[in-house]
Amino acid sequence: MDGVKNNSEIVVINGLGIGEETKGATVQWLTQLLNAHTVLRTGGSQAGHHIINEDGTEQMFSHFGCGTFEGAKTHLTHMVINPVDLFTEALELEAKGIANPLDLISIDGNCLTVTPFHGAFSRFKERLRDQKKGTVGKGVGDAIKDSRTSPDLGITAAEFSLGTDYLMRKVEAIRQHKLQQAIQIISDMGIEELPDEVYSEMKILNSTSLVVATVESFECLAALVQISNDEQFTGILNQEGAIVTEPSHGSLLHPWYGFIPHTTQIDPTSSDLLETLETKNYSGKVIRLGVSRCYMTRHGAGPLVSFSPEMSSAIHETHNNTGNDWLGDFKNGQYDLVAMQYSLAISGGANTYDGLIISYLDVLNQFSEWQVCEAYIFDGIADDLEDYFVIEDGVIKAIKVVANTQDEKHYNHQVRLTELLKQCKPVLRTLVATEDKSLEQVFLEYVEENLKVNVVATSHGPKASDRRIRKGHEALLSRTGGWKTDNSDKEIEA
Repeated sequence: MDGVKNNSEIVVINGLGIGEETKGATVQWLTQLLNAHTVLRTGGSQAGHHIINEDGTEQMFSHFGCGTFEGAKTHLTHMVINPVDLFTEALELEAKGIANPLDLISIDGNCLTVTPFHGAFSRFKERLRDQKKGTVGKGVGDAIKDSRTSPDLGITAAEFSLGTDYLMRKVEAIRQHKLQQAIQIISDMGIEELPDEVYSEMKILNSTSLVVATVESFECLAALVQISNDEQFTGILNQEGAIVTEPSHGSLLHPWYGFIPHTTQIDPTSSDLLETLETKNYSGKVIRLGVSRCYMTRHGAGPLVSFSPEMSSAIHETHNNTGNDWLGDFKNGQYDLVAMQYSLAISGGANTYDGLIISYLDVLNQFSEWQVCEAYIFDGIADDLEDYFVIEDGVIKAIKVVANTQDEKHYNHQVRLTELLKQCKPVLRTLVATEDKSLEQVFLEYVEENLKVNVVATSHGPKASDRRIRKGHEALLSRTGGWKTDNSDKEIEA
């Protein structure tokens, strides 16, 4: 890309787990640290990134970047948006002191949008499942699938200005498509009377008046928010200073490498954004960081090999432990080395990362010892384990990564992998402090040794100020030079 200044930089972060890796607070911290001018939000608007400001103000972001309170602008790219949710979020931010929040956000014209009919159909399917898949109920996955099926079944932000009649036709086509899909499911299942909660979703799918309201929301968004083209996006990348990316979801929810069917339809690894930067010949500095907790988390259905009922009941979070009708119960488990190695592998390889950021170490430091999962035992009967796992001395040491052919064979491979993982149990190792090393130091060194990536920063609480750069890694994120330095062996706080 011609004209990109060498003193521009982009910090690309990725969640390495199954969501809830503290990407939001990490983005807020990096925005402060680097005085970033823009947060690039990617993925899906069904993600909720939670932050707690120093004054105790809390906010859940689904469209705006988590650097908004720091004054950073947000640009949505490679993103599936929800106009109504975006407006709601803007009103929340305005009530919390952000003046004219819609002036702080821009949307790439290629961003796909969901409609209420996508959301209703997503919830309709989940309500009828005996075995829950897990969903946020916003319809992002259905919007993506439909847009791949036919251009007539997808609406991008660039189309919001093409006229009311045009939008009415497209939204009505989407409504009809989702309604017919629902009717077919009812017929296939032989359902004679719908449960009340399922019937409520059918009422949405039958609502023609909602088509009008949906079109109005699209046109209102186009009038109030900048819909950007490729040239304007290039201008953001050209701007001097720092950009922080904020993807939704974690790498283990990858649509093709995740544990199907408990996956998302968006690519959570930022590979699409990295490919865009390469296509544009971006020559600024790119830093890639993986984010995780010091233990594993999962909402609802899907495999969590290291699941620990004791950890799940002992660790409380106001925005997670209360449960969610769509996501399911929030579960915790020991740090899973096998899952983390697989996550790095499917997102480009450990060598593509400049460092790791590990959070919730304040939880670890409440204990005198800390368990990690470093292998699996298969607790079932199967003759195909070696097709899916690296097995040494009778235990599973790694998950094999197969070529992503994006076909039925690959899909079925991942489905089978999921089935096998649900029959696995963790092989745990207990880490303890030594005379000269704290439990935290022992754990971080264990992670670095086994994942082959440096842990460059840590977090010891929910706020941005609880994050710190580890001594020896200051140069990686040194744009502002604002480190509190000392000559001791303590870590250096931002």
